[in-house]
Amino acid sequence: MTDNDEATTAKLDVLLILAHPDDESFGFWGLMAWAQSRRLRIGLVCATRGEAGEISHPSLGAPVVLGAVRERELRGAMTIVGVDPVRLLPYRDSGMRGTPGNDDPRSLAQADREAVLADLVFQIRDLRPHAVITFGPDGVYGHPDHVRIGEIATEAVKVAASSADSFLGGPWQTSRLYHMAVAREDLIEMSRRESGPFADTPPEVIATMGIPRWEITHVFDVREFIDTKLRVLASHATQLPYQPEDSGIGDPAMRPRLGRESLKRIQLPWPEDRETADVLDAFNTLPDPA
Repeated sequence: MTDNDEATTAKLDVLLILAHPDDESFGFWGLMAWAQSRRLRIGLVCATRGEAGEISHPSLGAPVVLGAVRERELRGAMTIVGVDPVRLLPYRDSGMRGTPGNDDPRSLAQADREAVLADLVFQIRDLRPHAVITFGPDGVYGHPDHVRIGEIATEAVKVAASSADSFLGGPWQTSRLYHMAVAREDLIEMSRRESGPFADTPPEVIATMGIPRWEITHVFDVREFIDTKLRVLASHATQLPYQPEDSGIGDPAMRPRLGRESLKRIQLPWPEDRETADVLDAFNTLPDPA
């Protein structure tokens, strides 16, 4: 293979660009397990180490070391599903909207936008993925880091394909771009359950979360990978209830909800590579609207 051939050959089938450790596990655990079973190559770029996350029990770590603990949890989880490489950027978790962490000068929320863009353009050019998956403008539930990394990653995919910039690396044109998708209708239903994660969320806020179901372009049936999904999720111990029976993830009633994952395909301003564009289409249970 010549240097020129190498520069035009993808290294990864899918690159996830997300904000925190566990974003990938809560959103794509089944998809990653499916990809591993098909020997597809998946990599992950994570913008922060989740320093503002929860600690479910003092025995699992203290706030001062939470970033290191969550990085270890992330790498362990990704080993289960063969995600490689796993790269972390140097930004700090901004915390939930309206918390003091939003104003931390080290946070992703306060980071220089051009610096974050340059980091992501470099990662895309270096890893050369067929497809990129990131957050959409909704950030699923509006977390400022989800919104920011998704917005900048979406632009980075386009900038990485151009030669008219001063960023490192030669151009790389990604074939497909997807945003994580959760149906707003499902989130509204969850908010109506007293024990649900959004039970205390005001209706006007719920109405801005997720996306309408009709916008979803890809739905993946991952029921056969639920046991793997549970192992991956359990790796993020600091973010789960300390008593396993309180987490709900082993509840048989939860299994149908764990068996489906979805994405929204984003149109890119160039023709797709039809030879490689079906990496995820082969697993999609919805017809491709394009």
